[in-house]
Amino acid sequence: MRFHFRSVLTATLACFCLHAISQSPNEELEQAPYFASLSAGFGMMYGGLGANFEAGAKHVSGYAAFGYAPAAKAGTVTIKESFNYQLGVRYSFNVGSQYIFPRIGLGFGWITNYYDHRIMSAPYDQTVDGLSLHTGVQVYSGEGFIFSFDLGMGSKIAITNANSHPHFYSFYIRPCVGVGYDIARLFYKRDNSTIKNKEINPFE
Repeated sequence: MRFHFRSVLTATLACFCLHAISQSPNEELEQAPYFASLSAGFGMMYGGLGANFEAGAKHVSGYAAFGYAPAAKAGTVTIKESFNYQLGVRYSFNVGSQYIFPRIGLGFGWITNYYDHRIMSAPYDQTVDGLSLHTGVQVYSGEGFIFSFDLGMGSKIAITNANSHPHFYSFYIRPCVGVGYDIARLFYKRDNSTIKNKEINPFE
């Protein structure tokens, strides 16, 4: 039985190696039909301090984030820690660069933990969830690293359970910064000229 297993494993590996050797150069550098990345960072699009996974094709992508907001002091009040999420969609623009992609997006989930002095000692919900907008830029390197810079924006008119969030901001804006990697490269061999996918990359 042991000999049979080893024989099957050896034959499988041999077939895999022969297939890899027989691939044409074009197949080796096959263009992924999608792009996907995993980033770590801070801001509402990372759930505070956390991770963000993004995947999409052409100009449109979706993302999911999970993170942690540590406890903080606001005068004599302690804003409690929280574990947070955010889900959303993004649209990336083609500006004639294979490395720089401006983008806009819409997310739902954690926006911030807050306190306003006008609340005083009244009971309220410190963690604010709702819709948020963001705009920024994603920068790719030839080695597959990704740098993201965005401004996340929220408002009291687009939060959930507004009655439990007295004196939340009419307009709230915070930076979101992340560093990640193009994980699609793990499944598709790419040369340095291939960033994201054909439909969004003007050089492909």
